[in-house]
Amino acid sequence: MLLAAVFVLFFLALCGSVVYGVFILYPLLWGLLSVGFVAWSRGYAIGTILRMGYTGAKQSLIVVEVFFHIGALTAAWRAAGTIGFLVHHGLQMLSPGAFLVGCFLLPLAFSVLLGTAIGTVGVIGIALMVIAKAGGIDPALAAGAIVAGAYFGDRCSPMSSSAHLVASITRTDVYVNLKNMAKSSALPLLLALAGYAWLSLLHPLDATEEQFSARIAELFRLHPITALPALLVLAGGLLRIRIKNAMLYSTLTAIVIALSVQDMPAIDMLRALVVGYEAPADNPIGYLFTGGGWISIINSILIVFFSSAFAGIFEGAKLLVEVERGVTFLFHTVGGYVTNLIVSTTVSAAACNQTLAILLSAQIQNRLYTGEQARTILALRLENTVILISALIPWNIALSLPLSILDAGPDSIPYMLFLWLMPLIGGLNFPKPQTA
Repeated sequence: MLLAAVFVLFFLALCGSVVYGVFILYPLLWGLLSVGFVAWSRGYAIGTILRMGYTGAKQSLIVVEVFFHIGALTAAWRAAGTIGFLVHHGLQMLSPGAFLVGCFLLPLAFSVLLGTAIGTVGVIGIALMVIAKAGGIDPALAAGAIVAGAYFGDRCSPMSSSAHLVASITRTDVYVNLKNMAKSSALPLLLALAGYAWLSLLHPLDATEEQFSARIAELFRLHPITALPALLVLAGGLLRIRIKNAMLYSTLTAIVIALSVQDMPAIDMLRALVVGYEAPADNPIGYLFTGGGWISIINSILIVFFSSAFAGIFEGAKLLVEVERGVTFLFHTVGGYVTNLIVSTTVSAAACNQTLAILLSAQIQNRLYTGEQARTILALRLENTVILISALIPWNIALSLPLSILDAGPDSIPYMLFLWLMPLIGGLNFPKPQTA
């Protein structure tokens, strides 16, 4: 009963933080202390509880390292003119009548290669958002399409950490899971494309602003070499280089280009890496290219670090036993997929980040799926729900960070068509999941 009350209060605190604009870390820390109190009330020593939380928090360090690279990359790409180069040529390549389709498909392609939604948003999403703002497209429409496309590969890329995490906790073969995910994605993907095609016709890109490209040329020297950082990330995906290494190589290359091609002073480059790139204020579109840097991702790092401590306490103190009993009853009452949908939605809302949501959703349901076929079904269900639903929760880091990078708001959520369609249509279980 105490644990249930803590969950309810924690959820209300999260909702309140969104409504009143309170930094989410405050309700998160309060929730962490409350869960620790529950563990203490069940006989665990304070020192033991702290060790549980620290064990969980340590698991977030890999994610923190990726965020660190994203902060540097987003600043270095701006300073090097890489974003400017992509925007300049993107305006010429994208069809005004199918722009939102491009906003979905380009991030989709990048995310399959990179295996990360956050990295994809930082790489190609920023460029698309600049084009959208310049062409009079509602930022909510563009951001919705970009985030939806980015999470396609975050879910079913061979390089996706979430795909490997799901395979590990369900004890299934990751490549078998990827094949099942690809098959189950076909119908939602086609419907999402149809939706973005329709929205594109209703909201065509205004590509008639001839001065925009000229303004970009005033900000940056658009030499072809400025595209090299983007090509390095793309090549890293094709060559299966670890995404953090690919980002590091790309960032270092962008720094060299910024110092040489763009004649940026070294001290300004260092400042950009820390607090973000700042374009000249005398250029009317300079604000579109301002941002990035390590400061921009500190809040996200803190959220992931402390929310990961939850998993350690939950696992160490076995606090989910009561929840598992309720889920078992639900499983036998409404069926496996509906149960998983309810669990995934609830946990995604409470967990604040995708990784914790995956761990808790699997931990709660694992014992309901025994045997290879059943575990393969659970893996597919998790991929079709919790991976994507996390990116529909405004306070979950899976959505709040991409929106922060894109400078967009929660009003873009209704336009994340694939993220809505996949969990709903995934309940059809078509085609039947295959095992190794």
